[in-house]
Amino acid sequence: MNFIRRHKNDALLILAVLLLAGGIRLWTRLTRQEGGSVTVTVDGETVAVFPLDTDRTWTWTGEGGTNTLVIAAGAARVTEADCPDRLCVQQGAIRYDGESIVCLPHRFVVTVTGGAANGVDTAAR
Repeated sequence: MNFIRRHKNDALLILAVLLLAGGIRLWTRLTRQEGGSVTVTVDGETVAVFPLDTDRTWTWTGEGGTNTLVIAAGAARVTEADCPDRLCVQQGAIRYDGESIVCLPHRFVVTVTGGAANGVDTAAR
């Protein structure tokens, strides 16, 4: 009984932090928007923009290596990469505005943009 009295404030603080974290998580889940397109950048330069509503497979081969991007069912994911850690493949699919997949060894970044399909077909350099 004495233990509970001594640690009552600690328990209340932990409960308050958990409630705050749960509220923030719920708010972000309820307010997120599905993206309309994905932007692919390499070394900070945009190399391609693809709509999420069109299924496609696209492979980028550059100085750093090769990454394969697959867009299917309104989501984008990197399915193959020849980097040593393959973390970009393990990140899974992205579909919500602001989400990204990053391959640091290749400096390859895929970012979901736009809250609705914006009619962009393909822009590649």
